[in-house]
Amino acid sequence: MGPEDVLELIRSAPERYDTVRAALRYSGDGRTIGALRERYLASEAHRLETGGTPDPPEEARHPEPDGLFGWRCRVWYAKVSPERGERYRLELELPKEVYPDGGVDISAWDGRVSGPSTAVDARTGGGLHEDDPPWLWLAQDSFWTTYLFDFDGIAGFPLGGRELSVEGETRKAGREAIRLVGVPAEEWDHFPEPLWWGEDEYEFLVDSERGVLLRCASRLNGEDFDALEVEEIHFDERLPGEVFNSRQPLAWP
Repeated sequence: MGPEDVLELIRSAPERYDTVRAALRYSGDGRTIGALRERYLASEAHRLETGGTPDPPEEARHPEPDGLFGWRCRVWYAKVSPERGERYRLELELPKEVYPDGGVDISAWDGRVSGPSTAVDARTGGGLHEDDPPWLWLAQDSFWTTYLFDFDGIAGFPLGGRELSVEGETRKAGREAIRLVGVPAEEWDHFPEPLWWGEDEYEFLVDSERGVLLRCASRLNGEDFDALEVEEIHFDERLPGEVFNSRQPLAWP
């Protein structure tokens, strides 16, 4: 299987499942992320993308801590229809280094686009949202977790200007996976979320059957500095209504 075959597998992922339930882990290096952000803000790419002038590094805002950080979460995800999009539930484990007694932040939406709001925003334990460190805000945004399940539809498939190679097969979270590696063919002319401008390599582990990403990592000098990966994953389970409207943490089978 060549790179184009793997890309087509990723694009077709939403056609290969009805529901996903997964446990995820994110790990980041705030010092490297901050340095790359400063480079981007001072770059021509940033000027062209925003229509402004490069920002001086001293004006850059860095929500990440100056070192290693991370979080874990559980996600329930289901495609509804092209008109209604998806249903999701995100249960974020509040990190003990922030809230020593722990807790769970809950957000969910059942996909309805009319009638009373059905969105869930709840928390057990921890502190108030406004007390969270800024880096934890992103962890509560469903974009940063669900893009693994529909990389094309959610993240816009930011793979242009990459030289891709298939580096064999492996296993991840009990699943057969294809390792896809990309290196720059040219510098990004925009910020390629959820990847990073200025990285020198990224790594995908792609589920061989379903096409979802089991790992997405941005790397610099051979080391991960931004990586989201699946620790456990299940497909095509029946998800009852309470999954998308309960304000309490759910049991994890």
